[in-house]
Amino acid sequence: MNNPESFNNILAEERTLLAAERTFSAWIRTALAAMAGGLAVLRLIIFRSEFHRILVHIIGETLILWGCLLIVLSAIDYKNTRNKLVNAQSYKSSQLGFLVVVLPLLLISALLIWVTLP
Repeated sequence: MNNPESFNNILAEERTLLAAERTFSAWIRTALAAMAGGLAVLRLIIFRSEFHRILVHIIGETLILWGCLLIVLSAIDYKNTRNKLVNAQSYKSSQLGFLVVVLPLLLISALLIWVTLP
C-alpha cells in the first residue's frame, strides 16, 4: 500500500515545480515587454536634438539589455529550482522544452541588440 505521506510529498514537489514554471513564464513575459518597450523607444520617438538622440538610445538599449538579463537570470533560477526537484523524486522535467524556450529568445535578443545599436 502506498504511503500517504510520500504521496503528499510528491504532490507538493509537483506543485512547487508548476509554480516555478509559472514564475519563469512571468519573467519571460516581463523580459519580452522590456525589449519591446526598448525597441519602441528607439524606433518611435522623434529626435529633437543630438542630446535627445543619445538619451533615447541609452534608454532603449538599457531596456533591451535588461530584458536579455531577465531571460538569462530567470532561466538560471528556473533550472536550479527544477534540478532540486528532479533530484528529489523520479519526475523528469523536459530539458528540450526548456532549451526550445530559452535559446531562441537569447538569439532574438542578440539580434535585436545588434540591429538597434547606433
